[in-house]
Order: sequence, then structure tokens, then C-alpha cells
Amino acid sequence: MKHKQKRIQFTKAKLQAHPRLRELIKNDLVNLKVNHCISELPIEVIQTLLDLNPLPVTPDTNDDCYLTLAPGGILERFKAHPLSKKLILKVHIYPADVVDHVLSVTLLYNCAITLYLKNGLAANIQQRHGCFKAHGKHAPKKTILANLANTSPSTFR
Repeated sequence: MKHKQKRIQFTKAKLQAHPRLRELIKNDLVNLKVNHCISELPIEVIQTLLDLNPLPVTPDTNDDCYLTLAPGGILERFKAHPLSKKLILKVHIYPADVVDHVLSVTLLYNCAITLYLKNGLAANIQQRHGCFKAHGKHAPKKTILANLANTSPSTFR
């Protein structure tokens, strides 16, 4: 599927949820707590996370604005970082005729694969954290990882 890629200064990105996206996720259950650790993350960590997860969008009739084709709650959390003006957002720009396809991929297929992989994720984080420490590599505190995951640090014990 053909799409364009673009990099936009994070704080200048004009994004709105696509109307069909809003309709399809209106019954989602979201229980995010206030996440104070975002401001503690190094800006390089957040930039790498943004680079690894380009946002699917489609152009709006207003050329300056993009309609998002995936929930972007994490972006709102990153806006709270004191250095967010330094961040660059990567977007994949899809034409209007493939919006329904992209929405089904982001909202259903991607979530199903994520759920499948999630089974051992907490145990993997715990094991990987231990491996980082054993090899003398820097690893974030488990409390920071737990806060990012909206869970308790005991999840990783």
C-alpha cells in the first residue's frame, strides 16, 4: 500500500482524530493515570519511541492538518515533556481511499497481534531488565517502567 512519509516538529503538528476513528473507538476502555515520569524520561528516549511508531494519517481538507488513523493517547502524554519542542513526529500519509483499510489494521489487526505478544510481556521486561543489569548496561528503574505501563512495579518482580 503506497503512502508518503513526513517528519513534522512535534509541537507544530496539527492533528485531529479522523471522524471514523472517533466513532470506532468511542466505547474503548481507557484508564490512564497521571503520568509524572514522562518528564523524567530523556528526550532521546521519547524521540526514539516516536521514530519506532510512525503515526498513520490522512490529509484533511485543510492542507495544514492531518486526520489520525490510530489512537494517539501516547502523543498527549509526550506533549507534557518539558523539552517536547525538540521532538520530531514521523507520519505515514495515506490517501483517502484506503482509510477504512488502515483503520481496520490499526484498530483490529494491530491490537490482536499486540494482545498475543502481551502474554509474557511483563515477565520479559523483568528478565530483560535483569540482563541489562547483569551486563552492566543502563536500565531505567522499574518504577518508571511500571508508571509508563500504567501498572505497579510489582508486575516486574
